[in-house]
Amino acid sequence: MDFDFNRILVPATLVFFFIWLLDKVYFKQYFGLKQKKQQAVEADQYIQQLQASFEQLKSAYPALVISDTVTHPDEPMDVTQARDRLSQAKSAAVRAHNHLNEHRIHTVINWAYDFWPVLAVVLMVRSFLYEPFNIPSESMNPTLETGDFILVNKYAYGVRLPLINSKIIDSGEPERGDVAVFRYPVNPKISFIKRIVGLPGDHIAFRQGVLYINGTAQPYQQGQQVNLPVKVSATQNITVTASQWTVNVGEHRFISQYINLEQQDELAARLVEVMNNRSNSPFDALKRSSEFLPLSLQQDWQVTVPKGQYFAMGDNRDQSDDSRYWGFVPEKNLTGKAMYIWMHKEPGLHVPSFQRNGRIP
Repeated sequence: MDFDFNRILVPATLVFFFIWLLDKVYFKQYFGLKQKKQQAVEADQYIQQLQASFEQLKSAYPALVISDTVTHPDEPMDVTQARDRLSQAKSAAVRAHNHLNEHRIHTVINWAYDFWPVLAVVLMVRSFLYEPFNIPSESMNPTLETGDFILVNKYAYGVRLPLINSKIIDSGEPERGDVAVFRYPVNPKISFIKRIVGLPGDHIAFRQGVLYINGTAQPYQQGQQVNLPVKVSATQNITVTASQWTVNVGEHRFISQYINLEQQDELAARLVEVMNNRSNSPFDALKRSSEFLPLSLQQDWQVTVPKGQYFAMGDNRDQSDDSRYWGFVPEKNLTGKAMYIWMHKEPGLHVPSFQRNGRIP
């Protein structure tokens, strides 16, 4: 989630709006086109009115053969005058259509009128209401899988201006257990998605795989064992066994998973040993033997969340780069609340699937 579409959308909307405004105030090319279109339409409508009147007038003289274009020597004066008015109106309509055809609008100005209202609506929706995101990694497995497309509520944690992310309306705050999108504190250009487990002032502890919030163990139920692929290099995966637990945090009930300390496979056991010997204390610098190794196993730690900040963790606890390593999420970095999975697409040339559609627990 390392690309912010608003970096393109905001400048494009502003540029097209400026061009639109410049034409409205100064160039007036589009206004001239609109005037000429109106004149051509009115000329055509006037012809229709005169033609109907002329046909009605002809019916008043059934004994005469009255032409639409040629004057008859015996026809009444009012017929001749009506035909002349009709002829003049047709000539005026031809001139109006010629003026319309000759009118030119610069392509960029035409684009501005076509695109900026659409871009403005898209920008408003994406910035202040809902924005789609794509899940690029496995850190939130099994709640969110790689390839999931999700919808994020942008006003859940306050209405913010695009790009600068400055809050202009305070409309809510994160709750424990929310799945939140936020700007990565280490590199705010990148968006991260994790679960908020600690609110400002909370004391968070992790003991033997159990999460404690303010001294209270969060309810959990151990579930099934699964095989979990772990990438150890650009071309090699090692399969390890993991336990899936059903966990309650706040009002949210979800599944988290942990890599088992005991592994049957020799390579997997060696990998787990390396992982288990590394520090899991919050904010300690990591000494990774490979950039692809998981971050930690279930070692014990505790931390208190400062005011105005949040503690976030991935549901895939042993393969998540989260607050345990780079610190807290400042309130100003919040983007929105992940609400719904609306599509899933496997990497590569695969057809999108809608089987995973549903609310995010």
